[in-house]
Amino acid sequence: MAESYTSYGTKLTTTDETTILTSVSGTSIVNGIHIANVDASNSASVTVTLYKGATGYVLIKAALVPIQASLQILDAPIPINTGDTIKATASNANRLEIVASVLEIT
Repeated sequence: MAESYTSYGTKLTTTDETTILTSVSGTSIVNGIHIANVDASNSASVTVTLYKGATGYVLIKAALVPIQASLQILDAPIPINTGDTIKATASNANRLEIVASVLEIT
């Protein structure tokens, strides 16, 4: 089994649900999801959902990210399997950026 640490970055440029990451073949351990509000004058909220197939499980719902602040949404690692995805939805476009830290085991 090969293990490699990586990160995935995403800018939430719309209010549509946006994929942050999709698990590689095997297992991925999501160690952290960091959300930053890069807007200088407006707050925004975010919902992050883990999809196992077509079923979604909300990790955080409508969490406020204040002006030029950040939010770390995991307090423990989450394992995800082949085909699982993590997606985010922002209340406003172009305010939030997300970085996920992941250990991929293939």
